[in-house]
Amino acid sequence: MEIGLIIAALAFCGVSVYCFCKANFCACTRAGECDNPVNHYWLGAIVCALVALVCCCSALHSENGTLLWLLLMVSCFSGALLSAKQSTKKHCNKAITKKPLKPTDALLTNEPN
Repeated sequence: MEIGLIIAALAFCGVSVYCFCKANFCACTRAGECDNPVNHYWLGAIVCALVALVCCCSALHSENGTLLWLLLMVSCFSGALLSAKQSTKKHCNKAITKKPLKPTDALLTNEPN
């Protein structure tokens, strides 16, 4: 029973971090366009984090459950951060290898391409 609750807590921590990242992505890239999904993602992140906390506290009681919940949340956020850094690095490497269609100086002057 306790192991099942801990596994459920880990799953809810992962969903909470996913919702948090989706809410931030949506708020940063499409500001004003997706107010409702941002609210839903924020609500999902908070509710999943609370459910994970309840699962951890039910499995290991208050003190140890809270510590486990903090460990799970930090682990999930660390994984998301590492994934975002790797994704950004790959995206930047692809952008560097592509050649621009027009030189940037040609836009400022009336020179032909």
